[in-house]
Amino acid sequence: MNVLLIGSGGREHALAWKLAQSPTLDTLFAAPGNPGIAQHATVVALDATDHAGVAAFCAERNVRLVVIGPEAPLVDGLGDSLRMAGVAVFGPSAAAAQLEGSKGFTKDLCARAGIPTAGYLRVTDRDTAAAALAGTFGLPVVVKADGLAAGKGVTVAMTREEALTAVDDLFAVPGASAVIEEYMDGEEASLFVLTDGVHLVPFGSAQDHKRVGDGDTGPNTGGMGAYSPARVLTPELERQAIDTIVRPTVAALREEGMPFVGVLYAGLMLTAQGPKLIEYNARFGDPEAQVLMMRYRGDLAQLMLAVAEGRLAGEAAPAFSPDPALTVVVAARGYPGTPAAGGRIAGVDAAEAAGTTVFQAGTRADGDGLVASGGRVLAVTATAATVAAAQAAAYRGVDALDFPDGFCRRDIGWREIAREQVQ
Repeated sequence: MNVLLIGSGGREHALAWKLAQSPTLDTLFAAPGNPGIAQHATVVALDATDHAGVAAFCAERNVRLVVIGPEAPLVDGLGDSLRMAGVAVFGPSAAAAQLEGSKGFTKDLCARAGIPTAGYLRVTDRDTAAAALAGTFGLPVVVKADGLAAGKGVTVAMTREEALTAVDDLFAVPGASAVIEEYMDGEEASLFVLTDGVHLVPFGSAQDHKRVGDGDTGPNTGGMGAYSPARVLTPELERQAIDTIVRPTVAALREEGMPFVGVLYAGLMLTAQGPKLIEYNARFGDPEAQVLMMRYRGDLAQLMLAVAEGRLAGEAAPAFSPDPALTVVVAARGYPGTPAAGGRIAGVDAAEAAGTTVFQAGTRADGDGLVASGGRVLAVTATAATVAAAQAAAYRGVDALDFPDGFCRRDIGWREIAREQVQ
């Protein structure tokens, strides 16, 4: 079958890499793609906001399945338009994608369905937010932009002044809204579940590293690295999270007329009271997709098609390598602020010769070479028998790169490595 992949980041490069290995695949198209994706797919010039144009391309090229990688086209309703045109889509409708598009929507759904999560208040103006900070919430407190924020619209404020600054920054944008939440104490983990709107199956776990600096310091980013599996999410805790969080979410959306089709990415806090939902993403994470795809052992195109066509119950449970995978994001200087653009990138072949797989994100071709074109530029990924060995392999790959404008954290996987050392 022919498949169209929408997106241009590291997540989409990982998906393209894995889709290209599917025995049921005939041709993989990608729009708009990037130089790394172009190694596995035919890159085509399609605008994801032109729904009619994408649908026409699918008809012309006999595309049976469209895989929507990023969140923005999902929230924009591209999946709805393609389904109306008779194309199977891996990715939720615009209504169901509100799970990511509006944190307030998700919190309200949790309240209706009794899903464990942090206490919260939705606010639409600065004064109401300030009053809530003064009278409702203690410290620390979490301030979140209500809409899409590329993983960076969250402030964990340790002081009242820090919280007010976050509120002021959010409401400096006309029409902004926010969610203020109580702080949850525990370790974070990410759980991925595939669902066709009725049935669901787990699809691995991971831990990412949001802060820009070593030791989890500095501002939040879209993710500076990740590893899989997140062993802190034990089989018992995973079952509990599915039974108390994910399954009730899928059921509530179906009952409210907006069945979720695709991958649900549940950000979890493992509290003393059990797993609680931090937030949902309506697509694979980045850089979590990189480590999940390295470990997945199966026909990704066939599995995604079964999800899209409502046939997930007939599929075997996804199988994964027992070996952990770890990825290190190499970002451009200045990220997560204003990243330096145009920096020369060399050494990708050397990094892969060192035993890693390099997924490209913010890159573009420039003559015969590569240059940086975004904040997160590369994700250097390795597998090994232990997280410590995977980390060592990944950093050997990082050190083989020649990217003077790039930087990375040097401690990806530190929590699990510490746990390995005491086992």
